[in-house]
Amino acid sequence: MDGWVLLCEMEAAGAGPRRVVVDGTGLVVWLAADGTPRVFADRCPHRDARLSAGYVEDGRLICPFHLWAFDESGHYVGPDGVADPECAVARYPARAQDGGIWVRDVPVPATSG
Repeated sequence: MDGWVLLCEMEAAGAGPRRVVVDGTGLVVWLAADGTPRVFADRCPHRDARLSAGYVEDGRLICPFHLWAFDESGHYVGPDGVADPECAVARYPARAQDGGIWVRDVPVPATSG
């Protein structure tokens, strides 16, 4: 799988959101309601909290800091259940294969120096 990076086993993500770091970039791996993997940047756009410290409820990833909810596409979902197209967390292409969760197109963070 050219360009794809193995993040973790499917079983590990099934236990809840999991933090994985790829080339210095923090990611959160979790399973959608239908069991397909999702990979987001591991930071809430609201207050930079780690989404991997949150939980999954009703097919949404919940931030542990202020309980913001993100749908499977990465958009913030308000208390009214409506997704906000202007507020989203970065999402990366993910797939399940051979018992693992794979990701591609993860940007390498800039370094100073």
